[in-house]
Amino acid sequence: MTQHIYIIRHAQATGQEPEAPLTTIGEHQADSLAKFLNQYEIDRIVTSPFIRAVHTIEPFAREHGYPIELDRRISEGLIKERQFSRWLTHLNNQFQDVSFTPIETDSPENKRKRAIEAIDDIKKQSNTPTAIVSHGGIIPLLFHHFGYGAAFSRLTNPDVHLLTISETDTTIERIWQPY
Repeated sequence: MTQHIYIIRHAQATGQEPEAPLTTIGEHQADSLAKFLNQYEIDRIVTSPFIRAVHTIEPFAREHGYPIELDRRISEGLIKERQFSRWLTHLNNQFQDVSFTPIETDSPENKRKRAIEAIDDIKKQSNTPTAIVSHGGIIPLLFHHFGYGAAFSRLTNPDVHLLTISETDTTIERIWQPY
C-alpha cells in the first residue's frame, strides 16, 4: 500500500505570529496553489492552526467542499520578541544542531518528533491522499527525518513536496510549479 502526503508550506504572510494573515500576494498565491493542487488526488486536509496556514489551503478546501483539520503538532513554535530580528539566522542554525533552542522552548528535535507523530497518525488513519500545510521551521525537519536534504533556504512561499511512503521505500519530491 502506498501513501501520498502533500507537504505544503504556507503562502506569503504579514508576519510570524500565529494570527498573521496572508499578504495580498499570499492571497493570490493561495488561489494559484488551489489551481495547482487540482491536478492531484487529495481527499483530506490537515493544517497547522496558524492563520497563514489555514488561509493558504482554504481556496482549495472550499472548491472541493473538504473540511480543514487543525493539528498543532505541525505548527511552528513562537519566536521570542527580543530575538525576532535574528529569527532567520536562528532558524537556519537549528538545522545544524537539533538541540539548539534560542528562539523558543521547543527544540528542533521535539518539533520533528511531534510532526512525525502527526504524519504517523495520518498514515494509520487511512490510505487517503492527504495535504498537510505547515511552516518553514517544520518542513525541513520532516525532510531531514525522511533523508531528503532540502534546506530551509530552498523553500518558497508557497511550496509543495510529495511524500510517498510505500512498504519498501520513502521518497520526497518537490512538485510545486507556480501558475
